[in-house]
Amino acid sequence: MLREINTSQRIKKIFLASCFDEIAANKPGNVSINSPIIGLSYQKFYRAAEITANIISNDRYSLGEIIFKSCCQCMKELNSNYNLGIILLCAPIIKVAIGNPCSEKVLRLNLKNELNSIDKENAQLIFNAIKLCKPAGLNNYKGEGNITNEIEKISFKKIMKISSEWDRISRAYNNNYQEIFLTGLPFFKKLKKKFSKKFSIECLYLNFLSTDLDSHILRKYGKDRAYSISKKSSKILKTILQKENSKSNNLIKNFDNYLKSKKINPGTCADLTVTTLLIDKITDIVSFYDLKKN
Repeated sequence: MLREINTSQRIKKIFLASCFDEIAANKPGNVSINSPIIGLSYQKFYRAAEITANIISNDRYSLGEIIFKSCCQCMKELNSNYNLGIILLCAPIIKVAIGNPCSEKVLRLNLKNELNSIDKENAQLIFNAIKLCKPAGLNNYKGEGNITNEIEKISFKKIMKISSEWDRISRAYNNNYQEIFLTGLPFFKKLKKKFSKKFSIECLYLNFLSTDLDSHILRKYGKDRAYSISKKSSKILKTILQKENSKSNNLIKNFDNYLKSKKINPGTCADLTVTTLLIDKITDIVSFYDLKKN
C-alpha cells in the first residue's frame, strides 16, 4: 500500500540523507566537508543530524516535544547550536509525512493544518527550544513578540507573523513554507535535470541567498550587509547557471573564501536548503510509486 512507503524508519533515512547531502555541498560561508568554519566541525553537524533523526521521526511526540527534545539532546551532547533552524523547519514536515502518502499538494495541506493547530503548550516548548539554543543575534530584537521576554499574552501565530518580517523560518511557519514550495522546490527540480546533485544543491543554496536577505546575517550584521551579500550571490548564481565546470566551481569557492574571511555565515539559507531537499525526497517517493503503478 502507498501508506506504507512513509514509515518512521524510511522518513528517518530521508531526513539523514537530506542533511548529509547538504553538508557535502560547498555552500559559501557555511560548513561543508571540504570547507570548514573555525570552531565548527562538520562531523558535529553529522552527529547533530543523527541525534535529531532519532527524535524527529518518533510519531508519538507532539511537534513541540519533537523540537524541544531534539534541541535539548543536541545541546547536551554537542554543547552548541548546530541545527536549530533545521529542526524548526523539518519537524513539521516529518510530523505530517510519517504514515501518510505525500504528494506535494497533500503535504502542503497537511502541513498547513499542523502549523495552525500549534497550541499554547507546544508553542511554549518551541520557544523554550529557541531560547536554549540561543541563535546568533536573537537578543538584538527587543520589540513586540520578543520570545526572550514575557510572551504569554501573544499567540504563537501572531509572534510568527511579527517575526516573519525579518526571519525566514518564522515566515515559513506564517505562510506555510511558501518560499520553498513556490520558489526553492521548483528551482531545484529543474536544476536536477541539468546538473550534478552536488552542484544543484549549491545553486539552490545560492538562490535562497539571492532572492532574500539571510536571517542569520540580518540579525548579526544588519540589513545593509545582508543586502550586499544577497546581491553578490545573485551575480555569481547568474554566471554559474550557464554551465557546470571548473570556472563555476572556482567562483563558488572564491565566494566561500570571501564570506569566511569576513566570518559571515548565511545559516538560514542552509536550513532552507536542507528543508527543500527533504520535501523533494519525500514527494519523489509518491511520484516514483505513481510511475510504477502506471
